[in-house]
Amino acid sequence: MNKQPLHPEPKKFKIPKGPKPIAHKNKNQIGLGRTIANQRKMENNIQYLPDGEMRFTTDKKEAGWVKLRSVTQENSLDEFLNTAQLADTDFTAEKGQQVKIIKVGNTAIMNQSGLLSQEELLEIRRKHQLFENKLVIPRRPKWNKNQLKLQIERQENLAFLDWRRHLAELTESHDLLLTPFERNLEVWRQLWRVVERCDLVVQIVDARNPLFFRSIDLEKYVDDSSKPNENNAKKNLLLVNKADLLTRPQRIAWADYFKTRNISFAFFSAAEANEILAKELEELEQQKQDPNYTPSENNEKQPVDNETDDSIRILKIDELENLFMTAAPKFEQTEDFPDRKLQIGLVGYPNVGKSSTINALIGSKKVSVSATPGKTKHFQTLHLSPDVLLCDCPGLVFPNFAYTNGELVCNGVLPIDQLREHIPPVSLVTQRIPKYYLEALYGIHIPIQKVEDGGNGIYPNARELLNAYARARGYMTQGFGSADEPRASRYILKDYVNGKLLFINPPPKKISENEWDLPSIEEAREFNHGIYTLESLPETRQQQIKTALSAKSLQIDEFDLANDLSKLNFSMHIGDQSSGQSKSENADSSSSGAKTLFYGGKQAALESAGDDLDKEFFKMNNVKGNMSTPFHKVQAGSDNGKKHSKKNKKSAKKNRVVGY
Repeated sequence: MNKQPLHPEPKKFKIPKGPKPIAHKNKNQIGLGRTIANQRKMENNIQYLPDGEMRFTTDKKEAGWVKLRSVTQENSLDEFLNTAQLADTDFTAEKGQQVKIIKVGNTAIMNQSGLLSQEELLEIRRKHQLFENKLVIPRRPKWNKNQLKLQIERQENLAFLDWRRHLAELTESHDLLLTPFERNLEVWRQLWRVVERCDLVVQIVDARNPLFFRSIDLEKYVDDSSKPNENNAKKNLLLVNKADLLTRPQRIAWADYFKTRNISFAFFSAAEANEILAKELEELEQQKQDPNYTPSENNEKQPVDNETDDSIRILKIDELENLFMTAAPKFEQTEDFPDRKLQIGLVGYPNVGKSSTINALIGSKKVSVSATPGKTKHFQTLHLSPDVLLCDCPGLVFPNFAYTNGELVCNGVLPIDQLREHIPPVSLVTQRIPKYYLEALYGIHIPIQKVEDGGNGIYPNARELLNAYARARGYMTQGFGSADEPRASRYILKDYVNGKLLFINPPPKKISENEWDLPSIEEAREFNHGIYTLESLPETRQQQIKTALSAKSLQIDEFDLANDLSKLNFSMHIGDQSSGQSKSENADSSSSGAKTLFYGGKQAALESAGDDLDKEFFKMNNVKGNMSTPFHKVQAGSDNGKKHSKKNKKSAKKNRVVGY
């Protein structure tokens, strides 16, 4: 008898009848995989030098964004390795040998914990004027079409190395300090290309400090590059961006200075121009959606500017385009270049508004904009019109003589988020911005130390401002519970760089025909006195101050922010308690004052040594009140020292009932 298996055998898989599937060949020859494979083949490529020597390297090539990153500060090891690479020097390290790398050149920035006096500033300024002609930017060496690529790169590396050695010798021999400048050769090559191909080089500067962002040697480099060929003459133009932050008297002062120095300039505001373009785009979209839509008369497309003097007027977009066309040199079409276009290059420091200016000229957002310095990595070409081409150069930190490290941070050259020392830049902010405006803007009360305690009695120092700001915002450190000064400094410095805390540097004073002197800090404060008003504050702060004025029965027309702010109580700001407020206001202010002065514990507050001595002399800390009954318990009769006996409980209950 045959037994059947419990589990029958599975059926074998049979290939279905029909045409066999054929994989289609990918016609796309460009892809990520092919790009990676081709790049790996090129990594280990063999190069033949002009003398016949064969060079083989196993180092991987860096990406384009790595080559074009901005390098303004280097440590000793990186500086040594980069110098050796520029010099094309081969070196080997032997095992067991102790090699000590020392820093060559005094290129460190001056670290000041405090502020320089007027005499020190003038002395440093005179020294800078003596060696101003030796502070140059790197030039591209001459080259021809017959040279190989390797020969041109070798020539540029040696020229750049000589330039760095020249700056190092300048600082060592004459005891000078330089600001952090661009040390990456690839970024300077972008500038060389822009200068070579452009007919008009527009140097964009910040209106708050135009001389700091202006490079005199760049203008000389543009003039020198156009001398050999008269038909290819090049011209310079200084575009003062962010001019809407300046008042009319301030623009007049700067215009007089530029005219005296024979500098071709123009005032412009890229922020206002982009706002106008945004409003126009919104109106066009609404008209497309609703054909019957008519723009309201209150929405002004262009701010009314009744200025008759063209030299101090803020130019509009159309006027700026016409200025570029008139300021550019005239050229004729040649047989070699029959379709030659007018090329305009925009050059300047990081974060001065080059990309925003291009977006305003083009009419749409073609270039990415960022508040962080160094957003643009390589030069870009954009068509402004069929006959005009714009070139956007990456932001370059030109070499300049240094006063303090805080000045670079306040001017937006160095990133605030990478800041290591926060006291020097905040000290400049407290020296320039008045105390009453800081209190009105942030709604805080800043206690100032007396002169006998080490303070100046005029404006707060950096510690006083940071402590008051951090305690008011609740920025405290963990553990000990003190004020978080680094975090508070980042917020304050960003407000200063963005123009929320506004300060305009005045132009130099003319002493003689060829001598110019820096204005003092008192003259700089007087130059900016008209911008610290109630109308310059944000809307929320204006409403708080107006509410406090109505509570005090004061008139808004007669209110002076500099003299009358101490009479008001708003937000975390404590006014003068002897100004005749009511009891309820006294109670509110006292409670807010206790919150302000002792937020985060007593260790977070800045105590005055003079006040402590007065309290100790008059024995104010030892004043005690005579109380018949302790506040924490009700005294009962003799209870043999027992606190929780039944007799004491009954007497305590009886006393509470009687007291109620």
